[in-house]
Amino acid sequence: MNIRGRTALVTGAGSGIGRSTAVMLAERGAARVWLLDRDEAGAGQTAQRLTELGCDGIVRAFDVTDFARLEGVFAEAEARGGLDIVFNNAGMVVGLELFPETSAERIHAIVDLNLKAVIFGTQFAVRQMRGRGGGVVINTSSGAALHTGFRDWLYTATKAGVLAFSKSCLPLRDACNVRVNAVLPGLVDTPILKTTGDGELADWMAPILASNVALPPEAIAEAVIRIVEDDAMAGEGVEVRGG
Repeated sequence: MNIRGRTALVTGAGSGIGRSTAVMLAERGAARVWLLDRDEAGAGQTAQRLTELGCDGIVRAFDVTDFARLEGVFAEAEARGGLDIVFNNAGMVVGLELFPETSAERIHAIVDLNLKAVIFGTQFAVRQMRGRGGGVVINTSSGAALHTGFRDWLYTATKAGVLAFSKSCLPLRDACNVRVNAVLPGLVDTPILKTTGDGELADWMAPILASNVALPPEAIAEAVIRIVEDDAMAGEGVEVRGG
């Protein structure tokens, strides 16, 4: 897909991979990007950068696990011309409550955000894209879904679910010209790392940091752009690692 003139929606757009991807979409000529994040200030900063690039950044600040409101934003986007690209990127780690000590509330929260919000986001996207000739959906999984060593097992489970779900959406390419893929970041230097502990890196992250190169979020954004632009890619998982 040629990104120039297209409209995209990015969740988790207030920082990290989401912000970098939104900016890169604008740099590629996207006309409008819907920026979803519960961090209104962060999303606003992303929107300001898009404005500087000549792209219309529209902020909607809320938690995307409010699925009724999420559907409402998709409907709003459809009423204003529709979506060509959707990047379901928002996610979280469990933090200090590692399994099996994780509370039921925290389990529900991580499954709702990391997996259910991706499924609903894909559903809402496909329903409108099929009526306008097709589109592209990219879902953020994680390299943790493929490798051992990441001790947040609930995070790993949800990200493995995202990968399996995205790959199983392959038939949508032929059914309605919607390509669904997953991107699998390795270690990335984003604010989410410090949520593994109490505002700091968890002790168990030390060996992971020692054996991996932390990528800048722009490296993942570049992979997302490649997926969007490669019309042959559907039902795939693209891993991006720093070595």
